[in-house]
Amino acid sequence: MLFKQYSIWLPRLWLLLLFLIISAVAVFFGLRNLAYYLALTEPKNGDYLIVEGWVSEGSLDKALNIFINGRYQYLITTGGLDKHCKQGTYAEKSASYFISKGFPAEKIIIIPTPESAQARTFLSAVMVREWLYARSIDNVIIDVFTEGVHARRTRYLYNLAFRPSVDVGIYAAAPSKFQLSTWWKTSEGAKSTITELFGYLWTVFFFEAAELNSHKEKWGSMSPTGNN
Repeated sequence: MLFKQYSIWLPRLWLLLLFLIISAVAVFFGLRNLAYYLALTEPKNGDYLIVEGWVSEGSLDKALNIFINGRYQYLITTGGLDKHCKQGTYAEKSASYFISKGFPAEKIIIIPTPESAQARTFLSAVMVREWLYARSIDNVIIDVFTEGVHARRTRYLYNLAFRPSVDVGIYAAAPSKFQLSTWWKTSEGAKSTITELFGYLWTVFFFEAAELNSHKEKWGSMSPTGNN
């Protein structure tokens, strides 16, 4: 005989429909809360508060309040070239903004990020790490302040850069152009959230940090490193 008869067990129709409904509900609520998942806030309350200098002035004000109400000793500003700013870099621009608000200059550490073709957040983390290690400051606790849905990827990259000799916390300021609770209702919210989701997934599954302190770790660096 060329054929055999087999019995195939299939779920009842009501069970299949129930599974589809539960799956659809899970996906729906997962997507609704996607922006909250990416906009992670888990501070460690250490000695250094690191502020990504590209965030909006409203977010810089929030970072200032966090520093004042915390136990931080120093505020570190980071960021690369800002072609529209006379200060040169986002690190310098945000530091100037803090000083204009009355923040003591001696409490600010400016660590510009060299011009890079990609992995700018990772390179910022590397520059902070090198600044700390050059001064024999290790085993410290740091918090990184960023904006919105960029937070989860930022913490991942800082952990990757420090590997993992430093305890890294994260603050996510509410985005200025959309609401986290209704991110899909605006083009800016949808673009930012979906783009950041794919960016985070790509970073987790495909981004590989080069050997510690190697030239490749600063791939794309176009300008001298270091600062005062």
